[in-house]
Amino acid sequence: MAATEEMTAVDSTLVETVSERVEIWIEGGHESLLHARTACRRLTRNAGWPPEAQGDLALVVSELVTNACRHSSGPCRMSLEASGHAAVVEIWDSDPHIPDLPSTSSAPPSETALACGGYGLGIVVSLCKCLDFFPQQVGGKTVRAVVVP
Repeated sequence: MAATEEMTAVDSTLVETVSERVEIWIEGGHESLLHARTACRRLTRNAGWPPEAQGDLALVVSELVTNACRHSSGPCRMSLEASGHAAVVEIWDSDPHIPDLPSTSSAPPSETALACGGYGLGIVVSLCKCLDFFPQQVGGKTVRAVVVP
């Protein structure tokens, strides 16, 4: 096991970085999302990703963390591993519901639909090489996204 390079606790968010991997327990709120995005950018920058690809992965992380916080009743956990070839982000939350993925050929949502949410997974699908959902025996689910630069 690699030595811990950095561990910080800021406003209820635990951020632990181990070489090319980061784990974050997310209590919710904007600060937690900021920490997740910052860790994402740090790992991809260190892995040599171009800025546009760093932004794409940060958007995927933002959408998945936001969904986990919005739809679960407790803290969430994010794990992110990044190399020069790919990044794998996993988000665990306590909500067992597996959402329906939007069709890639569906029409853009109406303004009413956008105002109510529901467009984020479409963005995630468009930016990921693959997106999977795994029910967990202990409760909740894990969402795994793979993004390539």
